[in-house]
Amino acid sequence: MSATFAAPSPAADRLRPQPRDAGPGPSGPLVLVRDVDVDGQVVGLLAAEPGGRYVTEDPPGTAPGDRFDHAGQSDLASHLGEASHFDQLDRLDCAVTAIGSADLDSLSDVHLDVHLERLRRPIASLEAARARALAEVERRAATTDDTARRNAEVLETRRRAAKGQRMTPSEAKRTAEAGKHAGRLPATGRAFDGGDIGPTHVRLIGEALEQLPTDLRADAERELLELARTADAIAFGRAVRELLARQAPVAAHQQERRRDRDRRFRMTDTADGGVAFSGLAFGAAAELARTAVQAFRRPDTPDEHRTPDQRGADAFEQLCAAALRLGEAPTIHGERPQVMVIVEEEQLDAETGVAHFAGSGQPVTLAEVGSLLTDCSVSRLVRSANSTPIEVSRNVRTVPAGLWRALVVRDGGCRWKDCDAPASWCDVAHGQEAFRDHGRLSPANAVLLCRRHHRRFDHGAWRLEIVGDEVSFHREVVPFVHRLDRQASDHAARACAGPEPPARPPNRAAVADEDDRAPDEPRMLGPPEQLSIGGD
Repeated sequence: MSATFAAPSPAADRLRPQPRDAGPGPSGPLVLVRDVDVDGQVVGLLAAEPGGRYVTEDPPGTAPGDRFDHAGQSDLASHLGEASHFDQLDRLDCAVTAIGSADLDSLSDVHLDVHLERLRRPIASLEAARARALAEVERRAATTDDTARRNAEVLETRRRAAKGQRMTPSEAKRTAEAGKHAGRLPATGRAFDGGDIGPTHVRLIGEALEQLPTDLRADAERELLELARTADAIAFGRAVRELLARQAPVAAHQQERRRDRDRRFRMTDTADGGVAFSGLAFGAAAELARTAVQAFRRPDTPDEHRTPDQRGADAFEQLCAAALRLGEAPTIHGERPQVMVIVEEEQLDAETGVAHFAGSGQPVTLAEVGSLLTDCSVSRLVRSANSTPIEVSRNVRTVPAGLWRALVVRDGGCRWKDCDAPASWCDVAHGQEAFRDHGRLSPANAVLLCRRHHRRFDHGAWRLEIVGDEVSFHREVVPFVHRLDRQASDHAARACAGPEPPARPPNRAAVADEDDRAPDEPRMLGPPEQLSIGGD
């Protein structure tokens, strides 16, 4: 009987049988026999062959931790078992590589579905194996009686294991907890190893059973396992809490109190000028957040196609705007909180005007905040030559109260087709003559639009038509191009055409005079150096 070897691991390589003249070393009745396929990959395990000889000295480059010491047949069997285990991992690597390189394009729809279904159970079983391994790693780290030292060693071990598994420490902790519960609960462990349930299911089962009286645990485990095989993690978690509240209400309440201590909310600025949110809430606070966001989540109108995340973002924005409009938030220096936009006077008539948000200092183009400028309070701030404020005017509404009441009566709410947003969610939007083009607000040039559709109207190819009480929106035949985009296109065209002719002086007669403004519009007394605009 011949033996063929393809052992990539140092431990297995040291156990390779050698010819009898290979040097000193004890002989034994066992040899490693590995059959290999055409690619040279190990496919066999162990076999017996008389006359085998084993190498006792360590091969060059052997690490101290890998040194093989023949202390007897039991040690040899242990190392043979380790070699067999690593051979199986090698075979797993080969199988995964082969599956990953499969030509999916050549599979029919039926075979692709079968391929996907057959992947589920092995992946789940491997997840169970990793969970048990992480649990064992943490168990071995927690051997000392010193609590502080034990906790420190467990945390350091978890950090190293998480890094090796490309996981966060919190993910490694949850996975290890699932492995611990699987080792403590035989029935749950078998279902986990078989790929019937996932680590979240195992962790929820284990945590729930710890809260139940001992005499109820066996029946509860069977009930939960049956449900876990068919329910996703969220639905299963709801069922687990229902069972716990029914059979152990005191323990369920204590669990609620513990989870409430984990509540959190974080809001951080991003490098690209945005804001990122993260948080966690439980119980009544979680239900309050669900209800509030859902109340402002509106379906798409026929001409819209938003993603679920975009609908959620729009709902959150509208929720924040409504909260500020109520006026119940605590005041800051006597002023209710509101979005403030600071605009230098020369930027108002600039082709590419730029403003700043007062709260964050973030720059923003006037094109982006156009929906705020049309319906806000305006105050004038005059500064001296050294930028010291010397005069501040009173706030003046850009939308007179009388016009607001008239639009509420006429429009009732957002007038965008199929939008049911109430008037309290709406801004007053300029019609054909925009605010930045000195458009005057009047019932013939104004309409109520919710913040989402106001922004859509300002940035889209839309034309507003108002006939009596009828308001309609029409798409322009010529695609709308915002002046910032138009300027970029013009710049590219000029670069191709060569130098420009001398520019003519601006035609000031085309700009509305201060005395030509409507009586309801705020007047600017003297040349203001800065405008402070507060959005409502």
